[in-house]
This record gives sequence, C-alpha cells and structure tokens, in this order.
Amino acid sequence: MLEDQPLMSERKHRFGFNASLRYDFPAGVVVFLVAVPLSLGIALASGAPLFSGLIAGIIGGLVVSGLSGSSLGISGPAAGIAIIAHAAIQSLGFEAFLLSVVIAGFIQVIMGRVGAGIVGYYFPSAVISGMLTGIGIIIFLKQIPHAFGYDVDYEGDIFFTQSDQFTTTSELIHMLDFISPGAVIISLASLAILLLWESPFIKRYRFTQWIHGALAAILTGVAFNQLFLRWFPELALSGNHLVSLPEVDRAVELIAYLTLPDFSQITNPSVYTTGFTLAMVASLETLLCVKAVDKLDPYKRVTPNNRELKAQGIGNICSGLLGGIPIAQVIVRSSANILSGGRTKASAFIHGALLLTAVISIPGLLNTIPLASLAAVLLVIGYQMADLRRFITMYRTGIYHFIPFAATVFGLIFTDMLTGIAIGMSIALFFILLENLKVGFYLHQEQKANKNFITLSEHVSFLNKANILQLLDQLPENSEVVIDATGSKYIDFDVYEIIQNFKIEAERKNIHLVIENLRGYGVLEPLQRIHPLDKESQQSLTPENVLEILKAGNQRFVYNLKANRNLLEQVNETVEGQFPFAIILSCIDSRTSAELIFDQGLGDIFSVRVAGNIVNDDILGSMEFACKLAGSKLIVVLGHSHCGAIKGACADAKLDHLTGLLDKIRPAVDSVKNGRLARISKPDGSLVEQVAERNVEIMVEQIKQQSPLLNAMTNSGEIGIIGAMYNIENGKVSFFE
Repeated sequence: MLEDQPLMSERKHRFGFNASLRYDFPAGVVVFLVAVPLSLGIALASGAPLFSGLIAGIIGGLVVSGLSGSSLGISGPAAGIAIIAHAAIQSLGFEAFLLSVVIAGFIQVIMGRVGAGIVGYYFPSAVISGMLTGIGIIIFLKQIPHAFGYDVDYEGDIFFTQSDQFTTTSELIHMLDFISPGAVIISLASLAILLLWESPFIKRYRFTQWIHGALAAILTGVAFNQLFLRWFPELALSGNHLVSLPEVDRAVELIAYLTLPDFSQITNPSVYTTGFTLAMVASLETLLCVKAVDKLDPYKRVTPNNRELKAQGIGNICSGLLGGIPIAQVIVRSSANILSGGRTKASAFIHGALLLTAVISIPGLLNTIPLASLAAVLLVIGYQMADLRRFITMYRTGIYHFIPFAATVFGLIFTDMLTGIAIGMSIALFFILLENLKVGFYLHQEQKANKNFITLSEHVSFLNKANILQLLDQLPENSEVVIDATGSKYIDFDVYEIIQNFKIEAERKNIHLVIENLRGYGVLEPLQRIHPLDKESQQSLTPENVLEILKAGNQRFVYNLKANRNLLEQVNETVEGQFPFAIILSCIDSRTSAELIFDQGLGDIFSVRVAGNIVNDDILGSMEFACKLAGSKLIVVLGHSHCGAIKGACADAKLDHLTGLLDKIRPAVDSVKNGRLARISKPDGSLVEQVAERNVEIMVEQIKQQSPLLNAMTNSGEIGIIGAMYNIENGKVSFFE
C-alpha cells in the first residue's frame, strides 16, 4: 500500500484541477472553435434550424461531460446521424422529430442499465485503428477545398458522395474553378503559425501553455481578413466564407430559439421507430468513438461503456426537450481535444461553456472567423489523426489485422462512417473466423517416436470440424495418438462425434489411441481438482494400490498429460500435515524428478535423491520415518538409463568424496561382470545399462537386509519395496516384478 502512495500522489498531481487546467483550458478553446462550424454544418445537413446544432453542442459540453466516464471524449451533433435526421424531419416535422430524440435518449439510458455497452468491447483493434486513420484522411481531404476558399459544402461532411453530387475526390478538381486568393493567403498564414507554435523557439515562452497554436492561427486568420477589408477589399472574405453563428441580442431572446417536442405525437408509431433508429446509430457511433478515444488517450484510461450510454441518453433527452438535434460522442472533436493537449473532462465542459457564452455574448465576433483559418487547424488535426505510419505498424502485425484495417480506411473514405465501419467489421469477422479454424486444437508430433499429441483448446466449435477431421484422417498407421480435452470448456457436438467415430478408425489402422478427459459435448463440467491425501485415505491404500497410482501417473507423463491440480491450493492444504503414499529413492540426475515422472503434486510422495540412487544409513532412516511414522505404503528405488554415476563406477573413477559414493556401486559392477544380471536386463544390453539395473536390484536387497524394521513391515504386507528403471529417452518407467 505504501508503494502505491507515490503513484496516487503523482496521478493527483497530474490530473488535479490546478495541474490540468493549463492543459484543459486551451484544449477546450480549440474544441470550441472547431465545434462551432461543425455544429452549424451538421444542423444544416440535418434539415434542422441552425440553432438546434448549437443547443446539441452546448448540452454535449455542459450536461454529458459531467455524467460521462470518458476523460477526453467530446459529445455533440454527429455527422453520421445527419442523413437519418434529415429524412425523419422531412417525414415527421421538426417538433415530432424532437420527441423521437427524447425517446432515443430514454432507450439509451435503458441500454446502459441492462449492460448493452459490452458490445463496445468486441470492436477489433484493427477496425478502430482503421477508423482513426480513415477519419483523419477524410478530414484532411474535406478541408482542402475550404483552405482554397471553396466553402459550398457544409463543415462536418464526412460522406464520399456529397449533397451537390460531387465526391470527396472530384471536389478537389472542381474547387480549382473557385479558388479565392484571400482564403489561400489566410490558410497558409494560419498553417505557418501552427508550425511556428510547435517550434522550440516559441514553446519556451510560458504564454504558449495558455494560448494554443490553433487559437493563435485563428486569430491570425481574423487579423489578416480585417487587414484585407481595410486595405485590399478584393481579397477579403465574407458571407459563407466566414463562420455564420445566429446572433442573439440579449440572453432572454435565446428562449425564442428553443423548440419544444410535439407531445401530441406520442401515439405515432413512426416517432418510436425513428427514436429506436436514432438510439441504435447514436449508441454505435458513441461506442466506436469511446474505443478510439481510449486508444488515443496517452494515459490509456478506460471508459465505462454502460455509463457512457446512460450519459448520452440523458444528453439526448435534454437536447430533444430544448430543441436540439441528436447527440453522440464524436471523433473529430474528441481527437482535436486529445491532440490539443486535453487531460480531463474539464476541457469538454469548457468547450460547452464557451459555446453558450459565445451564443449569448459574442456571436458577431465569432462571425469574423474565416473558414480558411479553421481549415488550417483541421488540416493539421486530420494529418495527425491519419498518422500514415500506422499502415506500417498494422502491416507488421500480420495480414489478418492489416486487411481489416485497410478495408476500414478505404471503406470510410469512399462511403461514409457507418458503412466503412460495417465493411471493416465484416472483413475482420471473416478473418476472425479464419483464425478460429486453426485454434481449436494444437498438434505436437514426435516423428522419432511416431507419436501425435492433439490438445483441444478451451473452445472447440463447429468451425474446427473440418480441420480436426482432416487431421485425424491423415494420422499414420501403427502410431500413438493422444487427444487431450483436459483444458476444454466447450466442445461442439459435431467435433465430439468425430472423435468418437475415430475410435473405430484407430482400431482399423492399429493406432494406439489415448483420449483424456473428453467428458461430453456442449458446455463441459469443470474437472475435479486432485487434492493431497488425508490420513484416512492414505491408510486405506495398499502397496498394490500405490503402485497402480504411480504407473498411471507415469503413463500421463509419457503422453504429456497432467492431472488437474492447483499447486498453490495444495500449499495451503498441506500446511497442517502431510500424508505421502510412497517414498522414492532416485538419482540426482536433473532429468529424473520423481514428482514430474509420476505426475504427482505437493504432499503426495517423499523424494530422496542421491547420485547412483545408493542406500546409506541416513537414507534408511528417512525411509523408516516415511513408512513407520508418516504412513507411506511403498518404497521405490528408481534407477535410470545413461546414469553418470554408473558410468563412473564402471570406469573406476576417483574424485575426492565421490570415490566413496561410487564404491557403493562396485558390487553391481562386479555382479554383472560375473554374469549375474538383473531380472529385467537384456543379455545383449550395454554394460552401463546392465549395471544400472543390477544396482537397483541390489539396493532393494540392501534395504531389506540393513533395516529389520522395513523388512518386517514388508513381510507383514504393510509396505512394499520395489525397484524400477526410468528411460530418459521416452519417459517410461519399467517396474521390477
């Protein structure tokens, strides 16, 4: 907890009101300047009064920002809803349409309450990256005509085919007939200020922390146009080349611009249909924007989607009641906020407050802003959003991510936002399905041993059917095949049926088939975990039972299977005591860990390790403790192939204390050289292997001879003493009968 305090202190310092205001205020100003023409333009495209766009923007800033959990998202009129709004206003009338907006808000609140925001977590990252890049390119392309003084199309237009039947690309040629020299000069001057503001020469001055480059660029544009009006009237911009904010003389006159919904249409089914459509589209745009904003957030904060839906719903209720068009979280303004240095939701509130203040107090002043100057700001924002390096980054992630990314980018550019996203999502879904074909199982083959290990994944769906069927059909005759469903939580019936049918095919091909934990189909019951023995369970075992447990564990090891254990849980379960069922004397060789070879957990076996698995008084004492006092039922002397200690004894090696240890193996060397082999030894086997096997046999005999206690327990049937050999080449343990 103490370690977390500096981090918490740092976060408070970084995001506290005083610390963040110098970042949030300039960002809020930039978003405000961008929001004014966008709100007016989207209202115009919706066929609504211009003031309704400003109302929506004000509510998005003042109301939604306080309710939202998004630190950097900006809410306001959304271009993607403009076409739906235009058609609805034409058919219902504006007042009835406002009622639909209110209904849409209530639907969004309900969606947030029932958890519909979870949909937002399923948007692929490639599509979100494509959306950011595509919107950035669209902003850049759409602002070029405004930078040249061609301002016929409304601000905020993101559609490829425009209302004047020109397209985004054809407009770049068409604008050449309408170039305004004054607009070009203003846009170039504004761009120069933006670039200069980012230079180290200017950034060292403190005033740049409060006056953002975008504000400086717009003020420069206003100054240039005022100079043109005075000295070069032929270059001056006027009319639709400037921001056109409706002017209100007094605050009380603002009420006249507010329009109430037509509640008499409450029984009109078309109102509800429109409301549902608006709710779905606004929610989708919001969730997409939330995902994109979180991706751009330099502090990687995560927005709660359900809270955002409820905030947007309340915003739409307020907007509809006051005469505003629908609201959603919008990517252009949100990106402007992030790229302008915004840190908290204060910047969103500031932009809303400035919108309200401007509408009441200074509409005439705002109407002196040239659109060419705003175009320069949006050109820079679009360029930064597009970040063409993202193409290289996505290409390096692989084709399955790059193609949906590229499809989203080009879909957005050549259609519209929702269609482009739909194209990207469809292609992303196709590649997700394609990838899923390969992840239903994992195949490991041991060519030398002719073994095939097939591990089924957590979710094995119908999509994996063809690949699994093809794999099983190609398995060679006379091989060993292990199908492990231990980790599976869901198996489709078709896949289950294929595996069941393969049993017959395996018998025909003479395939030794092992199927582990295939416990049905559909959603599978979780496997029961294996727990350490308690005293009662330990005492109920016989030496023969323990031997079967060890054999089964070794078979699991050989087939790369594991019993379902939670070792940390077993740590807690064995705190009060231990009741191991066997003690295993093995070599110190790093490849012969008894717990692994026999697939046992904590508290299951005593493990004694010494080079050459030899017996001495200390080891005998350990065995006597294990069997007489701790209740173990079986003693196993485990030798292994290619043993270094056996090789040393055969070569009569001498090395300090090791010499005495190897002398204990000499009886086995002499016995083999005199022609006496262990019962499991092959007459044509190598000397080292024969000695290792005979050494195990001798150690078993020595345990009985040197420990009367253990010998008596063996004779009474309380315990068993047995030898075994571990083959380091295939993992199998062969027990001496």
